[in-house]
Amino acid sequence: MALARIMIVAGLIPNGIRKITTFDTVSAMMGGAPPVMVDGRLFPAQEPLFYFPFPEFFLGCAIIFDILGAVLVIAGYKTRIAAAFMVAYIVLAMSVYHSEITGPQDVIAILRNLPLVGGLIVIAAVGAGRWSIDNYVTTRYRRPA
Repeated sequence: MALARIMIVAGLIPNGIRKITTFDTVSAMMGGAPPVMVDGRLFPAQEPLFYFPFPEFFLGCAIIFDILGAVLVIAGYKTRIAAAFMVAYIVLAMSVYHSEITGPQDVIAILRNLPLVGGLIVIAAVGAGRWSIDNYVTTRYRRPA
């Protein structure tokens, strides 16, 4: 289960780091600035469902969800709660930034996130498994009957 947790959320950490390195550009676009070229591609490629009133705050929250949420799931600490919050965050991000389906690239953007959401739902339902901080805490501090 530990390997599955790592594989499910490993892509979120580089995504969070990318958001940190392009913070000004991404927050400006979240606030309604016109799209710009980032790394040789137009970002965002489509019009979001709505623009955020305080984009720096919401981008900071997105960075925290990407990095801290992934670290919590990988470590297996408060895994069910972290995975549930990650599902809500990813579904919200998908509905805001991938709501306008105009071509195959938009469908691919949505389909890339579906396995991530599915895996996180399983983790939220089943828990972290044997090799996790959650398991260590519950078995170490379990009171004898």
